[in-house]
Amino acid sequence: MTFLLWESIFFNLIILVDYMQRGEDEPIDIIPPEKIAFIAYNIGVFESVQKFGSLIVNGKIRGNEGTDVSRIAELLTEASAFYDAEMISQLINAMLRNYRNNTKGQTRKPAIEGVTASEVNYVMRQLKITGITLS
Repeated sequence: MTFLLWESIFFNLIILVDYMQRGEDEPIDIIPPEKIAFIAYNIGVFESVQKFGSLIVNGKIRGNEGTDVSRIAELLTEASAFYDAEMISQLINAMLRNYRNNTKGQTRKPAIEGVTASEVNYVMRQLKITGITLS
C-alpha cells in the first residue's frame, strides 16, 4: 500500500515537473487519485458520446438495421473525437453543479468540488503517457 502511494506521488511529481518545464499550463497541486479517476472516466464518457453521436449523425449507425456489435466496435475505433480541456472541465463542472443542486439539504460534502482545464490536461497527458490513445 505504501509503495503504491509513493509510486503515485513520484509519478505525479514527474508530470508536474514536465508541465513546469514546458510552461504550457498553470502549475497545479498534486491531484488526488479519486479526482484523476473521475476526470479520466468523464474523458472516456465525453469521447464515447462524441463518437457515437458522429456515427449516428453520419448515418453509419441506424436503429432499424439491427445491432452488429463487432461492426459498431470497428466503427468506433475508426472514429475520431475532439478533445478540449476547457470544454471537458466545463461539462464536468456543470454536472457537479447539477448534482449539488439536486442534493441540497444533505450534510455530506462531495468528494470532488470541481475541476480545472489544467487538471483535465494533466489527466489527458497521463493517459497518453500510459499508452491510452485519445483519438
